[in-house]
Amino acid sequence: MDPNKLHKMLSFGYCEKEAVGSHQPIGHYGNGFKSGSMKLGNDALVFTRQANYMSVGMLSQTYLKNIKAETVLVPIVSWSLPDKMRSNTGDVKSNLQSILQHSILKTEKDLLNELDSMEKLKTGTKIIIYNLARIGNGNLELDFDSDPLDIRNPDTHVKDYSTINRIQAESKPRYKVSLRDYCSILYLKPKMKIVLRGKKVKTKLIQKSLSQTEIDTYRPTWAERPIPIRFGFTSSKNSDDYGIMMYHKNRLIRAYEKIGYQKQPNELGIGVVGVVDSYFLTPIHNKQDFQRDDKYSAFMTNAAQKLNDYWNEKRGGNEKTAPQNQQTVPDWTWAQCDNCLRWRRLTTGMTSEDLPDKWFCHMNADAQFNRCEIPEEPEDEEEALSGATYKKTFKKQQQERKIKIKFMAAEQNRTREMLLAAKEKELARKEQEMRKKTAVGEVSSTAGSSSVNPNSMTPVQIRRMKKDLDKLMKEKQNKEKEISELKRQKTMSERICREYQKKARHLNLDNLISSVNKQIEEDTRDVTSTSGTIQIKTEEGDIVDIIPVEEPSTSGTNNCNKVVDLTVDSDEEDGPSAPKISRREDIKPDISKIKIEPKQEPSKVVNNTQNQNTQTDKTEDTKTRQRLLNLQVNVHKLLKMIVPDEDLGKPENVEDIVTAMILHNS
Repeated sequence: MDPNKLHKMLSFGYCEKEAVGSHQPIGHYGNGFKSGSMKLGNDALVFTRQANYMSVGMLSQTYLKNIKAETVLVPIVSWSLPDKMRSNTGDVKSNLQSILQHSILKTEKDLLNELDSMEKLKTGTKIIIYNLARIGNGNLELDFDSDPLDIRNPDTHVKDYSTINRIQAESKPRYKVSLRDYCSILYLKPKMKIVLRGKKVKTKLIQKSLSQTEIDTYRPTWAERPIPIRFGFTSSKNSDDYGIMMYHKNRLIRAYEKIGYQKQPNELGIGVVGVVDSYFLTPIHNKQDFQRDDKYSAFMTNAAQKLNDYWNEKRGGNEKTAPQNQQTVPDWTWAQCDNCLRWRRLTTGMTSEDLPDKWFCHMNADAQFNRCEIPEEPEDEEEALSGATYKKTFKKQQQERKIKIKFMAAEQNRTREMLLAAKEKELARKEQEMRKKTAVGEVSSTAGSSSVNPNSMTPVQIRRMKKDLDKLMKEKQNKEKEISELKRQKTMSERICREYQKKARHLNLDNLISSVNKQIEEDTRDVTSTSGTIQIKTEEGDIVDIIPVEEPSTSGTNNCNKVVDLTVDSDEEDGPSAPKISRREDIKPDISKIKIEPKQEPSKVVNNTQNQNTQTDKTEDTKTRQRLLNLQVNVHKLLKMIVPDEDLGKPENVEDIVTAMILHNS
């Protein structure tokens, strides 16, 4: 920074951050450094260097208390480069005197030594915070002693206020205790090296370090483009490192937020991690949470549902997790080059434990990405925005299973109904028999009472009679209970039948009904149009037999009864009026084998003809009934093809269903 930018950085309310390429800054209010540094300690020195200037500034509560200042004063001193000449204009001398008097560095040489330590970098900033905050017992607020390579936070609050069902964690999450662990997940895609107490922090590309990774999309109406959410199973060794990771402009805001199944007091959702860049939400001033507005509530509800969908597809909706002794392996292993800071995907079989502390691009086995000048692998943005990368079939399977169970229950109810009806008939028969027996017993007891003196009965006979009476009373009570239960079951069966009738009314089958009516009319027309008989007579005119013949009627002609003359020889030619009834008409029959009935009176002949006509009508009725039965079966098959999921019963029930549909449509 130059002196002007350093002054704005140390002043309150200035924020001039601008987007650099695709990177969006998260600064907004211009108070982050001031409030953060003063929370850690009372005083801070800022050393910064660029091509033409190097400067030092001091933000000190101790200095302001000592001089009893009523406003915030920030002393700044600058030197020009490359001659390292200090400017003597303005308040430079007084500012230098204030820094040397109220800071931990007492000479100008000490200040220049700190600035010279950045000479190799040519540009950069160094911040020294001292007089660190202490707690009530005088100990430092931060723990520097437990781990020589880490800075720990012993007073982290571990209560989970997101749900009343989740038990308070017995151990604190590591990212809330360890600064090293927190820095490893601080950025969605790290672009820098972080060195903590002399050792480099191994940053994680968390969205690409999951197992069974899938992408789902959140599509709010107010967003310009779909928002991808990546789900997968965590590969972390810490059992509580699961939930949704919410970043804002590449910076972590909420870590491992439990949503959906994960809030329930069971094992559903355990191990699932969701990663999303929540650029559309508004962080609060300390960058530790989002404003709880309508957008936040809508997103959390939608993300919870999508996490549940992912769990259902991967685990089938069951409380099944990976075995405790089996660690989840990430889909890919990624490494960051210590030189160019680019991320490279390693070949299959490599793990993060196999990597050295310093890794460079030339160590990559993939020849396409083994040099620092080669750009990173492109992101699959189009694939991420097109929709979910996996099929969600769990809900459909659940619905199909429910429908199947429903129809099985209906079938069981129908079977139970038939059994109940049979039992009811049987009980009614037994009840009638019991009534008859009771009536006979009463008559017998009346007759016996008139002839038998109770005083003359033996004790054995009295006990036997009493036992028989008790038995009859118990049987009567049991039968009454069975009758009441059957009535209740009958009422339930009637209610189920009414429900099926309602379902039949919902079937809109007007075309089916009209086609059925047309089929009935055509069959009736065919039946009525088939008529005619063949009368066989002897030479004397006696009727030997009457044979019914089916002949389709033609337009403009009527069927007539045909007469076969048994006296005509086969050699004679048929006249124009001779009927041809079959291939055997030309064969002269053996009259001796024909039983000739005696001549009857005219009235008897008429009666005989009427009887023959009655037989013909019965034959026609039988054939008509067979056609109607065939039609009933065909209609039943047609209904099954239209509504295969509905239970239509047997073909005998088709008339009731069609009647219900006609009433509904009318």
